[in-house]
Amino acid sequence: MFSFFTKDVPSFMKIELEKLFNKIGPLMKKNARYMMFAMPLLLISILNLIFFLFFGGFDNGMVAIVIVYALMAAVGLALYKESKHIKKKIRELEMEHIVSRIEKSNHVNDYKKKDYISLIKSHPKMGLQTFLNFLNEENERKKMMED
Repeated sequence: MFSFFTKDVPSFMKIELEKLFNKIGPLMKKNARYMMFAMPLLLISILNLIFFLFFGGFDNGMVAIVIVYALMAAVGLALYKESKHIKKKIRELEMEHIVSRIEKSNHVNDYKKKDYISLIKSHPKMGLQTFLNFLNEENERKKMMED
C-alpha cells in the first residue's frame, strides 16, 4: 500500500512517509477489515428485512430468520461505528506525528514551524499536503546550508 502512494515522491519525503505509514499502518488494516465486513452485513440484512417487511409478510417460521437478519444488521452497524472510531484515531496519530516532526526540525525557523502547525490544525484534511510542503522547504533549506 505504501509503494502505491510514493511512486514519484523524492527520497527525503519517502523516508518520512514511511515512518508515518509504519505508525498508522496497523490501524488502517484493522479499519479496512472492519469496513469489509460491516458494509456487506448491513446491506444484506437491511435489504432482506425490507424484503420480508414489504413482500413476504411475517409467518410464524419467519420470525427466526428476521431475528438473524436483525442481529446481522446490529453486528454490521457495530463494526461500522468501530471503524469510524478507528478513522478518528488514525487522524489523531497522523496529526500527532506530523506536528512532532515539524517541531523537531532544525532547518526551519520557529516562525515557519508555527505557521505550518497552525495550518495543519486549522485544515486537518490538507495536513499531509502541508506536511509534504514543509518537507520540501526543509530539504531546500538543508541544501542551501550545505552549499
